[in-house]
Amino acid sequence: MIVPALAYLLDRLPFGNSLEGISQRQLSKLMWQSKAPSWHEYAITSRKWRRHACTACRWLNAILPKNSSIFEPGCGSAANLLWLGQQGFQRLYGSDISNAALELGQNLASLLSLPLEVWHDDGLNPTHLPNGLDGILSVNWLYHIPGTTLSDFLVRYRNALKIGGYLVCDMVTRQYDKIPGNQWHTKDRKLPEEKRRPSEYTLRLDASEVSCIACRNGFAMIKSTCFTLSRPQRAVYLLRRVE
Repeated sequence: MIVPALAYLLDRLPFGNSLEGISQRQLSKLMWQSKAPSWHEYAITSRKWRRHACTACRWLNAILPKNSSIFEPGCGSAANLLWLGQQGFQRLYGSDISNAALELGQNLASLLSLPLEVWHDDGLNPTHLPNGLDGILSVNWLYHIPGTTLSDFLVRYRNALKIGGYLVCDMVTRQYDKIPGNQWHTKDRKLPEEKRRPSEYTLRLDASEVSCIACRNGFAMIKSTCFTLSRPQRAVYLLRRVE
C-alpha cells in the first residue's frame, strides 16, 4: 500500500507518464496526415507535465485489473488511452467531436501496435455508449463548455458503468475565481476589454461541491487531489458508482 505522502509525490512527479515509442519525426508526419490541431502535438510530447490527465490515468491503472474496459469521452488524439494501453490494458474506447484528432489517435495506435476503438460523437449528448464499463476517464474538456453541469454529465454516463465501476475526472476549482482577470479568456488578457472573449473555464467547483453532486447522482468520492500551484488550479476526483 502506498503511503499518503508518497502518493502525493507520485501524483506530481513527471516520471512514467510519457508515451513511449513515438519519435518527433513520426509524430510530425502523422500530424500532417491527419491535419489535427497543433495543440494535440503538445498534449502528446508534453504529456508528463499535464498532471491532471496523468494522475487520472495513474489512478485507473492502479485500481483496475488489466482486462477492464475503459472509455474516454472527449479523448482527442487518445494520448491518455494509448498510455493506458502501454500499461497493459486491451479494452480501450474513446470518442470525440474532432475527426482529425480521432484519425491521429488511430494512426498512433497503429504505430504503437496498441488496441484502440474510437468514434465520432458528442461527449455531452452521446449517441453511442459502451455498456458494462469498468472505468470512464474524463479530463480537460467538461469545464470548457458553457452551460454544462457535472450533475448532467454524471447522470448521462452513470448507467454505462458497472455498479462498482469508477469514473475519474478533473475540475477547475473556485480558487480560480480569485485570480485577477479570471473572467476573460487567458489569451485575451492583454487586449482591450471590448475585444476580450469570456473565460474558457466556464465550470468551476470545489471538492465539497463535487462530493455532494456525486452523492446525489449515485457516486461515492473515493479520493481526490488538488494541484494548488497550477493555473488554473485543477483537482482530480476518483468516483465509484454505488447504485
